[in-house]
Amino acid sequence: MKKQRIKEVIVVEGKHDREKILKCIDADIITSSGTHMSQEFLELCKKMHASRGLIVFTDPDGPGEMIRRRIIETVGTTKHASLHVIQTKKKQKVGIEHADCEDILEALAKAATFDIYNESMTWGEFIDCGLSGLPDSQLKRERLSEALHFPKSNAKTTFKYLNMMNIDVATCRTILKESNL
Repeated sequence: MKKQRIKEVIVVEGKHDREKILKCIDADIITSSGTHMSQEFLELCKKMHASRGLIVFTDPDGPGEMIRRRIIETVGTTKHASLHVIQTKKKQKVGIEHADCEDILEALAKAATFDIYNESMTWGEFIDCGLSGLPDSQLKRERLSEALHFPKSNAKTTFKYLNMMNIDVATCRTILKESNL
């Protein structure tokens, strides 16, 4: 069976992530080689994004989030694919290289465009929605991250993701209501 081809260039953290994705799909992939990205690497990301588009697909952990943020700051609006920690965990390690091809393909198919210049809700609306400061706020943020396919994150980062994805309070309330939260 012929593998699907992805038009955009995919950015991953390391060679094992690259190898795993290439087992699942036909794509051009560049690796950040961890959190210590050179200015040359970031310039390459800018060029690839301008010519073909970019999908940032990093591990659902601290270093993965750091890489994602740095690319957003440098490149601007890009697509992002993400997996939940449960989908990427093997023994005590977390990483894209441990995920099933089915989960990787689904994450790439649902890659979301994050627009860094958007504000679809205010911080006050975010708080009023119960996404920060309450005992169940973390659970609510996790439900939103699962439903909207962005990395599980703290309140401040979730607020940024929701705005970058142009998600408003009404959409958040609908998702949370469907999750019985």
